[in-house]
Amino acid sequence: MNIKWRYGLAFPLTLSLVLGGLTAWLGSISQVQTEEVRLDPDKPQYTMNGIAGKRFDETGRLKEHLTAKQAWQFPDDKNVHLGRPNLDMYQDGKLLYQIGSEEAVYHTESKQIAFDSQVVLTKPADHRPAGIVRTDHLYVDTQNQTARTEAQVAFEYGDSHGTANGMTYDHRQGLLNFPSKVKAIIYDAKTL
Repeated sequence: MNIKWRYGLAFPLTLSLVLGGLTAWLGSISQVQTEEVRLDPDKPQYTMNGIAGKRFDETGRLKEHLTAKQAWQFPDDKNVHLGRPNLDMYQDGKLLYQIGSEEAVYHTESKQIAFDSQVVLTKPADHRPAGIVRTDHLYVDTQNQTARTEAQVAFEYGDSHGTANGMTYDHRQGLLNFPSKVKAIIYDAKTL
Protein backbone atom coordinates (compact mmCIF):
# COMPACT_ATOMS: atom_id res chain seq x y z
CA MET A 1 0.00 0.00 0.00
CA ASN A 2 2.97 2.24 0.62
CA ILE A 3 4.16 1.81 -3.01
CA LYS A 4 0.77 2.78 -4.53
CA TRP A 5 0.70 6.01 -2.54
CA ARG A 6 4.18 7.04 -3.76
CA TYR A 7 3.36 6.39 -7.41
CA GLY A 8 -0.03 8.07 -7.03
CA LEU A 9 1.64 11.27 -5.77
CA ALA A 10 4.70 11.16 -8.02
CA PHE A 11 2.79 11.31 -11.31
CA PRO A 12 0.73 14.48 -10.59
CA LEU A 13 3.76 16.17 -9.05
CA THR A 14 5.94 15.34 -12.07
CA LEU A 15 3.17 16.42 -14.46
CA SER A 16 2.76 19.79 -12.71
CA LEU A 17 6.51 20.41 -12.80
CA VAL A 18 6.70 19.59 -16.53
CA LEU A 19 3.65 21.75 -17.34
CA GLY A 20 5.00 24.63 -15.21
CA GLY A 21 8.35 24.45 -17.01
CA LEU A 22 6.61 24.29 -20.41
CA THR A 23 4.47 27.33 -19.50
CA ALA A 24 7.54 29.31 -18.44
CA TRP A 25 9.40 28.36 -21.62
CA LEU A 26 6.41 29.25 -23.89
CA GLY A 27 5.98 32.57 -22.02
CA SER A 28 9.62 33.51 -22.56
CA ILE A 29 9.64 32.74 -26.29
CA SER A 30 6.27 34.38 -27.04
CA GLN A 31 6.92 37.75 -25.38
CA VAL A 32 6.99 40.62 -27.84
CA GLN A 33 9.67 43.16 -27.20
CA THR A 34 8.42 46.67 -28.01
CA GLU A 35 10.64 49.65 -28.43
CA GLU A 36 9.25 53.17 -28.46
CA VAL A 37 10.52 55.15 -31.41
CA ARG A 38 10.49 58.95 -31.22
CA LEU A 39 8.99 60.46 -34.37
CA ASP A 40 10.87 63.16 -36.26
CA PRO A 41 9.31 66.47 -35.10
CA ASP A 42 10.07 68.04 -38.52
CA LYS A 43 8.11 65.45 -40.50
CA PRO A 44 4.30 65.14 -40.46
CA GLN A 45 2.84 62.31 -38.45
CA TYR A 46 -0.42 62.45 -40.46
CA THR A 47 -1.15 63.73 -43.97
CA MET A 48 -4.46 63.98 -45.81
CA ASN A 49 -5.33 65.05 -49.35
CA GLY A 50 -8.53 66.76 -50.42
CA ILE A 51 -10.21 67.45 -47.09
CA ALA A 52 -13.53 69.13 -46.32
CA GLY A 53 -15.11 69.85 -42.97
CA LYS A 54 -18.35 71.50 -41.91
CA ARG A 55 -19.49 72.94 -38.60
CA PHE A 56 -23.15 73.63 -37.90
CA ASP A 57 -24.81 76.04 -35.49
CA GLU A 58 -27.24 75.01 -32.74
CA THR A 59 -30.21 75.14 -35.17
CA GLY A 60 -28.51 72.80 -37.65
CA ARG A 61 -27.62 75.44 -40.23
CA LEU A 62 -24.21 75.52 -41.85
CA LYS A 63 -21.84 77.79 -39.89
CA GLU A 64 -18.39 77.02 -41.33
CA HIS A 65 -17.16 75.10 -44.34
CA LEU A 66 -13.42 74.49 -44.55
CA THR A 67 -11.78 72.82 -47.54
CA ALA A 68 -8.11 72.29 -48.30
CA LYS A 69 -6.02 70.57 -50.92
CA GLN A 70 -3.84 69.05 -48.17
CA ALA A 71 -3.69 68.81 -44.40
CA TRP A 72 -0.96 67.54 -42.11
CA GLN A 73 -0.13 67.35 -38.43
CA PHE A 74 3.25 67.11 -36.75
CA PRO A 75 4.00 64.86 -33.75
CA ASP A 76 3.20 66.44 -30.38
CA ASP A 77 1.34 69.32 -32.11
CA LYS A 78 -2.43 69.76 -31.79
CA ASN A 79 -2.55 72.30 -34.64
CA VAL A 80 -3.47 71.23 -38.17
CA HIS A 81 -1.53 72.68 -41.11
CA LEU A 82 -3.45 73.25 -44.34
CA GLY A 83 -2.36 73.62 -47.96
CA ARG A 84 -4.54 75.78 -50.25
CA PRO A 85 -7.34 76.25 -47.67
CA ASN A 86 -10.68 77.96 -48.24
CA LEU A 87 -12.95 78.92 -45.37
CA ASP A 88 -16.58 79.94 -45.89
CA MET A 89 -18.36 81.46 -42.88
CA TYR A 90 -22.17 81.51 -42.71
CA GLN A 91 -24.80 83.04 -40.46
CA ASP A 92 -28.47 82.06 -40.62
CA GLY A 93 -27.78 80.21 -43.87
CA LYS A 94 -26.23 83.25 -45.58
CA LEU A 95 -22.59 83.54 -46.63
CA LEU A 96 -20.76 86.08 -44.42
CA TYR A 97 -17.31 85.94 -45.97
CA GLN A 98 -14.78 83.67 -47.68
CA ILE A 99 -11.06 83.40 -47.05
CA GLY A 100 -8.47 81.59 -49.16
CA SER A 101 -4.68 81.40 -49.09
CA GLU A 102 -1.72 79.21 -49.98
CA GLU A 103 -1.19 77.92 -46.43
CA ALA A 104 -2.84 78.08 -43.02
CA VAL A 105 -2.62 76.68 -39.50
CA TYR A 106 -5.83 75.76 -37.67
CA HIS A 107 -5.43 76.06 -33.90
CA THR A 108 -7.77 73.36 -32.60
CA GLU A 109 -8.06 74.66 -29.04
CA SER A 110 -8.81 78.32 -29.83
CA LYS A 111 -10.60 77.62 -33.15
CA GLN A 112 -8.50 80.34 -34.78
CA ILE A 113 -6.92 80.06 -38.20
CA ALA A 114 -3.70 81.77 -39.24
CA PHE A 115 -3.74 82.20 -43.03
CA ASP A 116 -0.41 82.82 -44.80
CA SER A 117 0.73 83.72 -48.31
CA GLN A 118 -1.60 85.31 -50.85
CA VAL A 119 -4.53 85.66 -48.47
CA VAL A 120 -7.81 86.94 -49.95
CA LEU A 121 -10.83 87.76 -47.74
CA THR A 122 -14.04 88.35 -49.68
CA LYS A 123 -17.24 89.67 -48.12
CA PRO A 124 -20.31 89.64 -50.36
CA ALA A 125 -22.62 92.64 -50.36
CA ASP A 126 -25.48 92.65 -47.88
CA HIS A 127 -26.90 95.86 -46.41
CA ARG A 128 -23.23 96.94 -46.56
CA PRO A 129 -21.03 97.04 -49.68
CA ALA A 130 -18.99 94.05 -50.85
CA GLY A 131 -15.39 93.98 -49.71
CA ILE A 132 -12.10 92.36 -50.64
CA VAL A 133 -8.89 92.39 -48.60
CA ARG A 134 -5.58 91.02 -49.88
CA THR A 135 -2.60 90.45 -47.57
CA ASP A 136 0.16 87.96 -46.73
CA HIS A 137 -0.98 87.08 -43.19
CA LEU A 138 -4.44 87.03 -41.61
CA TYR A 139 -5.60 85.69 -38.23
CA VAL A 140 -9.27 84.72 -38.12
CA ASP A 141 -11.28 84.05 -34.97
CA THR A 142 -14.19 81.92 -36.17
CA GLN A 143 -16.08 82.20 -32.87
CA ASN A 144 -16.04 86.00 -32.67
CA GLN A 145 -16.16 86.53 -36.46
CA THR A 146 -13.11 88.78 -36.43
CA ALA A 147 -9.97 88.99 -38.55
CA ARG A 148 -6.73 90.90 -38.04
CA THR A 149 -3.28 91.41 -39.52
CA GLU A 150 -0.29 93.67 -39.04
CA ALA A 151 0.94 93.04 -42.60
CA GLN A 152 0.44 95.32 -45.61
CA VAL A 153 -3.13 95.09 -46.99
CA ALA A 154 -4.82 96.14 -50.21
CA PHE A 155 -8.56 96.60 -49.91
CA GLU A 156 -11.71 97.29 -51.87
CA TYR A 157 -14.93 98.18 -50.07
CA GLY A 158 -17.72 99.07 -52.40
CA ASP A 159 -16.22 101.67 -54.78
CA SER A 160 -13.54 102.64 -52.24
CA HIS A 161 -10.06 101.14 -52.45
CA GLY A 162 -6.58 101.59 -51.02
CA THR A 163 -3.68 100.18 -49.02
CA ALA A 164 -2.73 100.22 -45.35
CA ASN A 165 -0.35 98.71 -42.81
CA GLY A 166 -2.48 96.34 -40.77
CA MET A 167 -6.18 95.81 -40.44
CA THR A 168 -8.89 94.57 -38.09
CA TYR A 169 -12.32 93.42 -39.20
CA ASP A 170 -15.30 92.76 -36.94
CA HIS A 171 -18.21 91.32 -38.90
CA ARG A 172 -20.75 91.67 -36.08
CA GLN A 173 -20.10 95.41 -35.81
CA GLY A 174 -19.54 95.84 -39.55
CA LEU A 175 -16.27 97.58 -38.71
CA LEU A 176 -13.21 97.53 -40.96
CA ASN A 177 -10.32 99.39 -39.30
CA PHE A 178 -6.95 100.36 -40.82
CA PRO A 179 -4.65 101.57 -38.03
CA SER A 180 -1.72 103.13 -39.95
CA LYS A 181 -0.28 104.40 -43.23
CA VAL A 182 -3.56 104.38 -45.10
CA LYS A 183 -3.65 105.49 -48.73
CA ALA A 184 -7.18 105.34 -50.01
CA ILE A 185 -9.81 106.72 -52.30
CA ILE A 186 -13.07 106.70 -50.37
CA TYR A 187 -16.47 106.94 -52.01
CA ASP A 188 -19.45 107.46 -49.72
CA ALA A 189 -22.46 105.98 -51.49
CA LYS A 190 -24.83 108.07 -49.35
CA THR A 191 -23.57 111.37 -50.80
CA LEU A 192 -23.69 110.34 -54.47
